[in-house]
Amino acid sequence: MKTLVEKWTPSNEQSFIVKEYSITREYGEESEVLMRRHDEYEITVIIGGSGKRIVGNVIENFSEGDIFMLGPLVPHSVQVDEGQKVEGLTVHFLDSAFGKGFFDLPENRQILQLLKDSHFGVTYKGVAYRSIVEKLKKMIALNSFDRMIELFQLLSSISKLKNRQLISSQGFTKITKNKDYVLVNKTFDYIMTRFEKEPIPLEDISKHVNMSPSTFCRFFKKHFQMTYTHFMNEVRIGHACKLLQDTNKNIAQIAYSSGYNHLTHFNKQFKRIMGYSPKEYRREIN
Repeated sequence: MKTLVEKWTPSNEQSFIVKEYSITREYGEESEVLMRRHDEYEITVIIGGSGKRIVGNVIENFSEGDIFMLGPLVPHSVQVDEGQKVEGLTVHFLDSAFGKGFFDLPENRQILQLLKDSHFGVTYKGVAYRSIVEKLKKMIALNSFDRMIELFQLLSSISKLKNRQLISSQGFTKITKNKDYVLVNKTFDYIMTRFEKEPIPLEDISKHVNMSPSTFCRFFKKHFQMTYTHFMNEVRIGHACKLLQDTNKNIAQIAYSSGYNHLTHFNKQFKRIMGYSPKEYRREIN
């Protein structure tokens, strides 16, 4: 897997950028997992489409209405679902956008906490997101000074939203050795391009990253904060939840499409992670 270190601020003439974007993935089209990180904070609102989002050591589904915010250098990636067009609005801004010490002022404590939390990635689901969309669209049309005021108001609004959830764990986001980062990316890419189609034995993935199985297990737990087996079940069950929600496939087909060859084992892992059987989960979401 490649690691892309992005630079969103093209010059010293601006401290943040706001833009609309869209990503389309046709049916049958392969989707490379390209991990990104950048020096800027990022706020993104999904206004259409669905897919998987990777932030740190967590893979989760996203869809219209989701809001997420990432701090500087948090590794992340987006994988669009087949046949989907994901549309969103995003703003990237530097830590220094409002001047040194600005967010340390007593009046800005809520925003400061939001900025601190964003170093793990934060997400909001099921909130009234349209007001955030309108603020971002308004920022695109404003001049530089008015955009600064609107950005501050945007941060204030997001800091007051309910249901803030931290996405990732501290252990993953603080990877400092480039060699470790490359190996983590290589591990992600191997898993994400294979888990739907085939088993991924410990011996195979260890060999892929040139480690012994025991060394790989220690490496994986250090950076992902869970065992390899636990992580694989989380990825596969998350994918199964998406299929239960978006398709009419029966339970056996979904188990197979999520990398499980034995229905009994799939049902057991699903109940352990989700707290429901697959049938109960489908009934609950419908």
